[in-house]
Amino acid sequence: MTEAIREQMKKDGTDHVWLSMVPIGREKILKHFPHIFRHCMEEGYDVTKEWIPVVPAQHYFMGGIWVDSDSRTSMEHLYAAGETSCNGVHGANRLASNSLLESLVFARRAARRISQEEQATI
Repeated sequence: MTEAIREQMKKDGTDHVWLSMVPIGREKILKHFPHIFRHCMEEGYDVTKEWIPVVPAQHYFMGGIWVDSDSRTSMEHLYAAGETSCNGVHGANRLASNSLLESLVFARRAARRISQEEQATI
């Protein structure tokens, strides 16, 4: 989606695109998006009545520590899991709900690997 938005901005020669939340309806906006509503009102936009300018963001990017499928980093005995790690399993299409599941799966894999390494030294 980000790439498509950037392409449209380039085509239009603008630094934003316009988003309408109006079809969602005032009641639903106030219930499900109260923070967005308040912030936009502070900026002078009523999302229940008008379009708002938006720009793409890289919210899907997980942390910058590259790890393997067991959350191992390039440093011996150092593991990283959760928001700090970047395992590449979702790429640009990662959804917010995936990040929690991904964090749990990779943390468990790290714990198992650490346990195996500990058992091997006993």
